[in-house]
Amino acid sequence: MSASAQGDRTSGNEIERLLPVLVHIQANLDQDLSLEVLATRVQLSPFHFHRLFRSAVGETLKQYTQRLRLERAANRLIIHDATILDVALDSGFQSHETFSREFKRRFQVTPKSYREWGRGEMRSQLSGPALDELYNDPELSETKVAHLAQLHVAFIRHVGPYETVTDELWQRLTDWAKAKRLPSNLVFLGIAQDAPGLTPPERLRFDAGIVVPEEFSAEGAIGHQVLNAAEYAVTTHVGHFRTLPRAYATIAHRASRLKGYRVGGLPCIEIFRTTRVDANHEMNHTEIYMPVTRIRK
Repeated sequence: MSASAQGDRTSGNEIERLLPVLVHIQANLDQDLSLEVLATRVQLSPFHFHRLFRSAVGETLKQYTQRLRLERAANRLIIHDATILDVALDSGFQSHETFSREFKRRFQVTPKSYREWGRGEMRSQLSGPALDELYNDPELSETKVAHLAQLHVAFIRHVGPYETVTDELWQRLTDWAKAKRLPSNLVFLGIAQDAPGLTPPERLRFDAGIVVPEEFSAEGAIGHQVLNAAEYAVTTHVGHFRTLPRAYATIAHRASRLKGYRVGGLPCIEIFRTTRVDANHEMNHTEIYMPVTRIRK
C-alpha cells in the first residue's frame, strides 16, 4: 500500500502516530515488539493500535514483525558467518527451535539448507564472468568504500514493487520543505528497505526522502527517521532508473570482492544528484550506497 493510500484510509493524526513506530520496528527487530509495548509507545490502547496498524499496513503487527524478522534472518544467513542461533537471536527469535520452525514454514527449507543453497548460488555467480561485463548500459563508476555521516531524513513510504515508485513522492516532500522554509538545495534520496526476491513484491518498502537538519514530529504521511553513520560500498550510476536493477547486481558482485569487507545487508541508499527527481530522465546521476562491514582479524 502506498503512503498516499495509507493517508486516504486513516487520519493525518493517526499516521503521525504510526510512522515513528514503523521506524522503531525496523531498527529494533531483536527487541520486544509486542502489541502492548508498541501501543504504549504511541499512547493508544492495544485494541485501537491493532486496528490502526492493520488498516494502514495491511498486516497485523504480529504478521508484519514476524515477516521482517524472517527476511532479515534469511539475508544474514547468507552474508554473515554467525551461527544459526546467533542469527536467530539477532533477528528477534528466542530459541533455535522456534526460529527453525517459523523459517521452514515461510521458506519451505531449513535455515541450514537455505544458507547452503544461498552460498552455493553466490559462489556460482562469482565464478562466472563479471556481471558488469555483461551490460553496456548503464555507466557505473568504480566502487569504493566510504563513510556516510548520520543523516536525519524526512520520508514518505511506498509499499509495493520498486518499479512503481513515482517521482511525485519527492515533489510532495519538496512542497513540504518549502512550507517549512528549509534550504532550497535539498538532498534527495531513496531507501530500499527490502530485497526483491526475498520480500513479496507487494510488501517491498521504499522510502522517498530528503535530508533535513534535525528531528521533527511526523506530519501526515511524512515521517522522520535517522540513518546512522556507517560504511558503504559506493558507486555512481548514470542512466535511466529502469537500469538500477542491473546496477545493483553488478555492485553486489563488486562489494563481495572488496578486500577486508563483506556485504552488510540492508537498507541500501540511493542519493540522487539532482535538483528534482525525474523518473523519465535518461541520464540520472544516482549514488548507490550498499552497506558493508569491516572484517575483524
